[in-house]
Amino acid sequence: MQRQDSCQGERTDTSSLRLISANAVTLSVFAPGEAFGNSKRRVQGSFRHADQNYAFWITDPVCERHFLAKRDGTYRYGKCHLTVSIGEQFEDYIYKFIAAIIKSDG
Repeated sequence: MQRQDSCQGERTDTSSLRLISANAVTLSVFAPGEAFGNSKRRVQGSFRHADQNYAFWITDPVCERHFLAKRDGTYRYGKCHLTVSIGEQFEDYIYKFIAAIIKSDG
């Protein structure tokens, strides 16, 4: 999957939060810097929206705590509403995170 937590270019809007629906969210727990001696584990959410695949880091503290208590692996979370936080531009990149996950009932 292509890295989708940042994109090059200039921000064209002023809103820093987006609420989107995703039919199938998958959460992955792993240590992305382990090969370089950094054992800090993180949670990443992958989903498809508007015909694009995305993989953003989770910053929702409740969700992050829940999944960091599990073993490294991939977990299907199902249909959700996601609050995506769009960060300030840093150099030529704009970073995006999943700030909140709201599990859908259906």
